[in-house]
Amino acid sequence: MIFPTPRPETTELYYAAAYWRHETIPQLFEKTAVNYPDRIALSDATGRTISYKELHSHVESIAAYLVKSGLSEGDIVTICAPNWWQTVVSILATIRIGGVVNPIPMTYGWKDVKYVVEKCQSKAIILAGKFRSSDLTEHLADILSSTKNDKTIIQIGEGKNQVGKNFDDLLAEGVCNVALPTEPDNVAAILFTSGTESTPKGVVHTHNTILFGERCFIETLELDHTDVCFMASPVSHATGFLHGVVLTLTTGGQLSLLDIFTAAAAVEQMLRDNITWTMGATPFLNETTQELKARGAGLSALRYYLCGGAPLPEVVVRKAMDIGIRVLSVYGSTESPPHTVVWPSDPPENAWLTDGRAAGRGIEIRIARENGDPCDIGEVGEQWSRGPNTFLGYLDAPEITAKSLDAEGWYHSGDLGYQLEDGSIRISGRIKDMIVRAGQNIAAREVEELLVKIPGCRESAVVGIPHERFGETGGAVLVMEPDCFVGVQEVYDFLVAQGVAKFKIPERVECWDELPKTPSGKIQKFKIQEILNEKLQKRGPLQ
Repeated sequence: MIFPTPRPETTELYYAAAYWRHETIPQLFEKTAVNYPDRIALSDATGRTISYKELHSHVESIAAYLVKSGLSEGDIVTICAPNWWQTVVSILATIRIGGVVNPIPMTYGWKDVKYVVEKCQSKAIILAGKFRSSDLTEHLADILSSTKNDKTIIQIGEGKNQVGKNFDDLLAEGVCNVALPTEPDNVAAILFTSGTESTPKGVVHTHNTILFGERCFIETLELDHTDVCFMASPVSHATGFLHGVVLTLTTGGQLSLLDIFTAAAAVEQMLRDNITWTMGATPFLNETTQELKARGAGLSALRYYLCGGAPLPEVVVRKAMDIGIRVLSVYGSTESPPHTVVWPSDPPENAWLTDGRAAGRGIEIRIARENGDPCDIGEVGEQWSRGPNTFLGYLDAPEITAKSLDAEGWYHSGDLGYQLEDGSIRISGRIKDMIVRAGQNIAAREVEELLVKIPGCRESAVVGIPHERFGETGGAVLVMEPDCFVGVQEVYDFLVAQGVAKFKIPERVECWDELPKTPSGKIQKFKIQEILNEKLQKRGPLQ
């Protein structure tokens, strides 16, 4: 696998400014384990706690097995598992041997997993057994049907089938005999994200691009080894992986993992672990606040609740403030994490009036006109960012990379926004044809291409529609052959059978005689959204 590499001019600049350093994630984790061997590193929903000494031992054992199985530096390991301690061990073990970790969410259907494994040419797959309604052990043959069946497979927990080696059986493998990786500009992770294209894109990050962004968070939020981070966002997403696993476990903090979010479970665990900060999507904040208020409880140790993925409603922030929670809005992307954050020193109202300002020194923010010139204060343009935290490019996709990452290193987000006088930005819309459901991206085109395979379907269009809990979700309009009709259940059953992740499935389906189009034949999605939104206003938002 050939990865994109840093540009020589930016490499020189970032090292000269000490933005990039000569250290890797495994080196930092090793130091942390030595400095805080008896400190709790991980706790989970079961109440189990794992010290740094124990965590380090587990990481060494899984790393030793990966090496024994023939994996080496630069090999990609795909990990599909929930917020379990075993998932964290697998992530750290992969990076420990100089491998490239490719964590993917449990919400992926087997079709998505198959695509990622093939795209990455993964040498190993570490997967959970049964989790909620998902059990990838039933579909491993489908996932591997187009690849060589010589991959190392590790299974965490029980599933319908036993595939590969059982994770628990490998914890006695002992110390890994491979030296710690020392090249900070080597690729450390590939995180997949869905944008305007119909298939997910693999975002390539090095140790340096990851660690710089996390140092910004550490410095801006004044975090250290005494902090306890609660993480209900999946460690397979940028939020959980970067700000949960990497940040916390390279500084000596405690990572409190929740695998299935309910407000009651979240509050119980936050109180149990005496958490000091967390980060999650708006629904997490809203439901946690309601639960705390119903109990008459508070989180006395909590300093910050970082919230992103969509603009924060003022009413949600004020309700949190009423029970003593300081909310900081955050904005970023997998390609450039983090962009902006409301700093602790900023006024509280910035949480709902802005999406924050540059998360640290070295991160540049621009609101750009079509010609690339900076916009004036208050002028709407495309949000760009550049800095030592910016990704190197998309995996094996130079043409798509060139559309998003220009020759000067600016990442073009596709989001519309404007800048305020204090340097903060406000995101006002999206250029991309993308639906963001509870912080998860859904490429409309991907779903549309599958919907037209429904018997009798002539055309399809998928747009974002308001959802009270998730911010927005998919709404599908289909043009069917005469005497043909489908509804939500038929569409759901069809897409599930196609292996589509459930969060991508439209939650509103209508059949129309025709779709509104321009004279040239282009579907006018804004008109579809207007019609669906008018209907929703009459019936009330989806919940």
